[in-house]
Amino acid sequence: MRVLLAMVGKDLRRRVRSPLSTLLLLLFPLIFAGLIAVTFGGAEAKVPKVRLLIEDRDGGLAAQLVAAAFQRNEAAQYFETEKVENVPGDGAALLEEKEAAALLRLPAGFSDAVLAGRPARIELVKSPAQSILPDVAEQVTTVLADSLSAASRLLRGPLDQIRTAPGAPQGMPSDQRVAEISVLINQVLTRSRPYLFPPVVTLETATRAEPKESNPSPGGTPTGSIFLLVLPGIAVYSLFNLADQGMRDLLVEARLKTLRRQLAGPLAAGRVVVGKALSTAAVSGLALLVLTGVGAAVAVRGVSFAGFVLLSIAVVLAATGFASFVFGLAHGERQGATLASIVSLVMAFAGGSFIPLNSLPAALRAVSPFSLIFWATQGYQKLIADGAGVRAVLPHIGILAGVGAVLLALSAVLWRRRLLRGDLA
Repeated sequence: MRVLLAMVGKDLRRRVRSPLSTLLLLLFPLIFAGLIAVTFGGAEAKVPKVRLLIEDRDGGLAAQLVAAAFQRNEAAQYFETEKVENVPGDGAALLEEKEAAALLRLPAGFSDAVLAGRPARIELVKSPAQSILPDVAEQVTTVLADSLSAASRLLRGPLDQIRTAPGAPQGMPSDQRVAEISVLINQVLTRSRPYLFPPVVTLETATRAEPKESNPSPGGTPTGSIFLLVLPGIAVYSLFNLADQGMRDLLVEARLKTLRRQLAGPLAAGRVVVGKALSTAAVSGLALLVLTGVGAAVAVRGVSFAGFVLLSIAVVLAATGFASFVFGLAHGERQGATLASIVSLVMAFAGGSFIPLNSLPAALRAVSPFSLIFWATQGYQKLIADGAGVRAVLPHIGILAGVGAVLLALSAVLWRRRLLRGDLA
């Protein structure tokens, strides 16, 4: 054991003397997760309002109803309207000047046409400088136009009374005529009720409840929550790369002829491999400890200590076993580095390190369970985001530790055979 500890100490001292590559791999998940959190976190997202200019050249009852529809409480959450007059041409210059999404123009004679049941039109000029908000204005205006068309046909009798009433449509009819028209409208609605109610299709909406203060999100703020959501996957990917770097040292030492000196001493080939695996696990564990400290500084809610420790040990074991197996198969340092990078990157993408699993294609999600990074990332997210305990991550711990142990056992056979045959000396 003293010899193994001496070998681990030697590797750690060498890392301290040349720390650049280790620091870069350690900083990568922090920088990556930080950039994602700053980009998509920050203040609470607000729905942008559609700035709509309304030019009423009619001034009649129907035109006033259309303009008022955008100013109701429900629509006012999404629309900001402004009345304009005498807009020249198609209004493109005014749209650019006022930075509006669209111009709604109600032509002269619009109310008379609607009340009389004649074809009428509404003109909507969309701003070419905006992409989504003008389409929102177009969709809402289309719904209003369809509603007016349906009302014009359904309420044909009462509308004719309104149109022929003295002073209509610009003035106000007498109280008697208003009462008569109200009776007609009520009769029409009563006759139409069996055909309109209950509706065939209904829309149910639900508002997501805000989290209670007693169960806050892991990161407190949106930025912190996103940081903790992204960090586990990227951190696990970096740990696998860090383990690759550690086991690659055997091939580097073989190239530099320093491995021959170790084998010339009283060191068995198996002990050399075990010492390198222990030093790789030690470096990975220290890096994981640093990343855990950063995550703990951001989080406002604790996680299961036992679950986190056991899962972390399993992750270190899996990363070490994977790296040892890959470089045990490789015929050279460059081939091993290339193979390890490709396989780690594939496991990271399939495991949800860079892109959430629900955003991946179905074919890629089908192979996710074959990725070690998948089990590590999902385990950490259960502990951090869901507040799960040891029981919830036992399958993750078992798979990572089991696969890691098997890969270490297989790689020990590969390394010992190569060392005894002198392939690396």
